[in-house]
Amino acid sequence: MRIPPSAGSASGVLPNPVGYNRVYVQLDGELTYDAWWEGLRDGRSFVTNGPLLKVTANGKLPGHIFKAKANGPFDVNLVADITGRDEIDVIEVIQNGEVVQSLTPNAQSFSGELPAITFDRSGWFLIRVRCKNPRTFRFASTAAYYVEIGDEPQRVSKSAAQFFVDWVEERTARVKLTDPQMRRAVLKHHKAAREFWQSRVESANAE
Repeated sequence: MRIPPSAGSASGVLPNPVGYNRVYVQLDGELTYDAWWEGLRDGRSFVTNGPLLKVTANGKLPGHIFKAKANGPFDVNLVADITGRDEIDVIEVIQNGEVVQSLTPNAQSFSGELPAITFDRSGWFLIRVRCKNPRTFRFASTAAYYVEIGDEPQRVSKSAAQFFVDWVEERTARVKLTDPQMRRAVLKHHKAAREFWQSRVESANAE
């Protein structure tokens, strides 16, 4: 499921100032309501509560779907431009849910190439940066890129799907409604969600 990340400050609900958690979307033309949402749906974006994180992979923006031939590995060259007010703790390349490369520039900004990565099977990757701040978890993350190699099916992670099964069960346990009708009305959505994610666990083709 290719779901782009989004963000909101929740100011007024949480003790965050307006604009603290943000999502930036890359637009090629005029800024309009419809164009912005289209860009977000396509994942041409990054989320942050601090640094600005601009990344290209083989010259493409986040959200891009690379289609590669089946006869050989697919290499991805990464370029990042990071600026912020806090010192960068680490820049991480996440491939199929695992940290595969990391850099520690020890500076407030970074501009240049990141370590390249290689795909032998279909999968996904993103770039994440964490900053040094003693008061909060300060970070930024791109939306995911996707790699499709040959006719391989899309990667479905069993552990990722199980995470959502467990999450639904946790949320179900928090429902404290005593009125039977209201409880059924609320829990029917939880039940449907659990059945969906359980089906993804059973159909997974990767750990």
